[in-house]
Amino acid sequence: MKKRIVSVLLCLTMSVAMLAGCGGKSSTEETQKKQETTENSESGVAGVDGVFTYAIGGDTGNTLNPLTADDRFGLMTCHLLYSPAYYINADGSVNYILAESMEASEDGLVYTMKLKEGLKWSDGEALTADDIVYTYDSINAQGQNLYVDNQPIKVEKVDDTTVTFTLPSVCASAFELLSSEVSILPKHIFEGRGSFDINMLEEEVVGSGPYKLEEYVTGQYLKFTKNPNYGCGEANIDTIVFKIIEKDDTATLALQNGEVDAWIGTPDMLDPYNDNPAFNITNYSEGRVAYLRLNPNTEAMSNKEYREGILYALNRDEIMTAAYTDPSFYNLGYSFLPYTSAYYTDDVEKWDQDVEKAKELTANGSKAIKICYVEEDSVQTNMALAIQAELKAIGITAELTGVNWAGYMSTAYDPEDKEHDIFLGGYVMGVDPDMYSSLFMTTKDNMIMYNSEKVDQLFVAGNATLDEAERKEIYNELQRAISEEAIFYPFGTNLRTLVTNARVGGLEEAKFASIYTFGDYSKLTLK
Repeated sequence: MKKRIVSVLLCLTMSVAMLAGCGGKSSTEETQKKQETTENSESGVAGVDGVFTYAIGGDTGNTLNPLTADDRFGLMTCHLLYSPAYYINADGSVNYILAESMEASEDGLVYTMKLKEGLKWSDGEALTADDIVYTYDSINAQGQNLYVDNQPIKVEKVDDTTVTFTLPSVCASAFELLSSEVSILPKHIFEGRGSFDINMLEEEVVGSGPYKLEEYVTGQYLKFTKNPNYGCGEANIDTIVFKIIEKDDTATLALQNGEVDAWIGTPDMLDPYNDNPAFNITNYSEGRVAYLRLNPNTEAMSNKEYREGILYALNRDEIMTAAYTDPSFYNLGYSFLPYTSAYYTDDVEKWDQDVEKAKELTANGSKAIKICYVEEDSVQTNMALAIQAELKAIGITAELTGVNWAGYMSTAYDPEDKEHDIFLGGYVMGVDPDMYSSLFMTTKDNMIMYNSEKVDQLFVAGNATLDEAERKEIYNELQRAISEEAIFYPFGTNLRTLVTNARVGGLEEAKFASIYTFGDYSKLTLK
């Protein structure tokens, strides 16, 4: 099971209907309008009663795997279709969904989960402790993201509504580790199949989330209808549509024209919505860390001194301003942890810009490198252009190799890639600092491709004690160790801007959440 590492997504362009002119309508126009309304209702376009349409920037692809989904829109889809036992909000509060409680023993080695009574899957089958055990056992069979001290957590059924989790040793992050990272799977659907892949064009998706998948049209939209068996009660809105719109300028017109109800905006495109009573703008933090990663597999970046010179050439404030326009939309950061983390420290090597030192350290190295990023993402494109200019100032030519999302995922997380010297990215992980271990640990996903025995040991040590002061000291050392290796260069944390049609309500009740936008879409309302 991969953790939630996200940069940005791509998709197919969608045309936008033009606004009709003013004046009276002929009977022919009225008939046409009725036909268009019927067609829009059938495809789930915004403006229809009971339909909330969200413009998303990329397609999930036909195949969905709830255990391995790791792009934003695949995760958003899983979030509607599946449920964790419980979900931890960014503020540390807990939403119990399938579970009614999760309690730790006095020694912290055994956690007991009690499920709600009468739970059902979307197909009407009973959801029981057997499904919980099956899900966690399946995850442990695929990798070590839920391991503690290199051993799997033992999961056992006590009765139909009770499950125990026995840890091999103390794990400070256990409560979060066992929570929102795990979409509970229906045993009666997946057992014996040999795969967790689902073809959304051909198969019924059986889950326990607030919604069910009704229709998926590749490159166009995903349509969901509410699940009457949702563990937190039936959703307020009948239908949700994720409408795939690749380009921001197309999406913003669709929002203004009433084709969609919600869109994640960029700071430079908010003018039509400022002081406009027809729309609401909400800025919120996902705790997302934007970063640059140097690839030590390439000949140029295999030399640490050269990597240091590259980092000294950079100015993170200039890069973030190029990406987000104004400092009110971001906070600079110097660690792999977001600045909002209780464990964050900036007492690390910051690699503050020093052009002369950068020239000196790169003097004997390559004068031409490649930067890989997602080309459809205007934020990453602007970052890449700023970095290109800063490297040019020290005599290095940076070739910008923008790729689509699928190409980025294939290349950026290929441990054998030797073509690209720099990758741009971003991730959202969780509250506890151990949630970030899968980015850097060689025994886990290691999605930053960071190979360090010291870093592995520090992550293990930080998670093996419940003493907060001791953990703080360990994670301070860990943040310094990662910074000093000159492979990972964080830019900081950006705010995410959601623009919604004024008819959309229940935003606070749904709770803004990392990756998914909302923690519980069932709480949204339409006026």
